[in-house]
Amino acid sequence: MRLIPRPGDTAILRLCMLSSLAFLATACVGDQQAQTGQGDASQTIAAIPRHATYDCGDGDWIVIERAGNAVRLTDADGESYDLPASPPSQASRFGEGGLALVVEGGEALWMKAGKQPATCRR
Repeated sequence: MRLIPRPGDTAILRLCMLSSLAFLATACVGDQQAQTGQGDASQTIAAIPRHATYDCGDGDWIVIERAGNAVRLTDADGESYDLPASPPSQASRFGEGGLALVVEGGEALWMKAGKQPATCRR
């Protein structure tokens, strides 16, 4: 058991903390239309394709499959994640735990705790 941190440990800790804060900020920011009761979440969900591949650069990609008010995301490593809408009334933000996905137009922002956020394009 190591009690004295190595020099790089503080950078990793800061990155993890910043990633967590980014996820929390994304989850806490409300959709203006949902807050005012305007707009139709089903129309926004329908704007997200049922099945789409997004290029994240550097040979990375994600596949997003829409399923009701949730999505299934599969990354280039073959890992799959079922992400519910967050908050439940949301139609473009999904996530739980250390995972978050924001889909707007032809772009998807994919955030995974401990990794650099990726902006991916359809």
